[in-house]
Amino acid sequence: MNAAATPVEVFDNNPWERYVDRDMVLALLAIIGIGIVILASASMWVAEKQYQDPYYFLQRQLVFMGVGILLALAIYQVRIDFWQQLGVRLLPIVLLLLVLVLIPGIGKQINGSRRWLNLGFTAIQVSEMAKLIMLMYLSGYLIRHGKSLAMSPSYQPLVIPLLVLGVTGGLLLLEPDFGSTVVIFVTGLALLFLGGVPLKRLGVLLGGAILVMIPVSMMGYRGDRWDALINPWAHEADKGYQTVHALMAIGDGGWFGCGLGGGVQKLFYLPEAHNDFIFSILAEELGFIGILAVLALYGWLVMRAFVIGFQADKSGRHFGAYLAYGIGFWMGFQVVLHIGVNLAVLPPKGLTLPLMSYGGSSLMITLVAMALLMRVYRETWIARFGLPERKVPNVRKARPIGRTAQ
Repeated sequence: MNAAATPVEVFDNNPWERYVDRDMVLALLAIIGIGIVILASASMWVAEKQYQDPYYFLQRQLVFMGVGILLALAIYQVRIDFWQQLGVRLLPIVLLLLVLVLIPGIGKQINGSRRWLNLGFTAIQVSEMAKLIMLMYLSGYLIRHGKSLAMSPSYQPLVIPLLVLGVTGGLLLLEPDFGSTVVIFVTGLALLFLGGVPLKRLGVLLGGAILVMIPVSMMGYRGDRWDALINPWAHEADKGYQTVHALMAIGDGGWFGCGLGGGVQKLFYLPEAHNDFIFSILAEELGFIGILAVLALYGWLVMRAFVIGFQADKSGRHFGAYLAYGIGFWMGFQVVLHIGVNLAVLPPKGLTLPLMSYGGSSLMITLVAMALLMRVYRETWIARFGLPERKVPNVRKARPIGRTAQ
């Protein structure tokens, strides 16, 4: 960038930078494109068997994507300050929805889990909404109470956010949805750390959470998953079936894969090949090189989220910074958990691979999260360059936000 250029000239010479982070958009489009191709390949056989239409899941995913893009465009038009004020009001609503999911007739049960809210014409997975709304709430809480969290010698300022995390996690475990519980809790602790909570104090909390989660993860069917994880080949005909076939798919991929559509494990061998185990199909058909390419794209996406957060923090837009950091950590951590399950490093948790796995709620909420990131980027650059209102339509000057604003 020319040091002598004015802010207006910078934006005139780089039209993309007026509105979006170009590098992030390119990574996002690449992930979505690869995801659509792999989903089509992974779902055709099961769709043909269940619905007599090989493109059933693909068509629905494209519809969800269209709705998600419309929602994202609408969200992008809203100032980030609005979400700071609304986050605390959305929290009780999402907690109520998590309760309603547990009620038979209202909550829809699939494969033994009651995670979907039945709307008649469709069903939504409330846990996906909870991830984003929890980020909004915690980001706002850090703005209001950041100083007390960082400076107070007692644990009292942590009581409310930990109580909220605990209640949310408890409701998710009743569904049961252990994977989303882990994502929300760990992401919440990461945000608290960024908000100034001492690492030693967080270490105590994390240690206590682990002591609670380990026995919970061993209860009931989860204990069988641990047995299958430790020695899947001894249980390949029953509780280790998914893990064994996921490993077989990844192993069969080799360096360059067997080619798109050439995978075998999706032919009724590997359950949920288009959802929880889509990474295994990707590895089988695109090989190790394909895995590296996809991991690089996800890594770049997460890195851009952290860069956006860092720039927002430097510009004094702290709520947007926390939100960007939280979204980046959420996406990265969920990708790691999904891949860990597929590689038999972690027991199956029912977590999607963001932007690739089949699932309307996950796809739409992820696209909304990306729109929020872009909005943080847009407002940060407006504040950073001091652009006049006429250069960026439909943007009003945001009130400066401090970490300790009440």
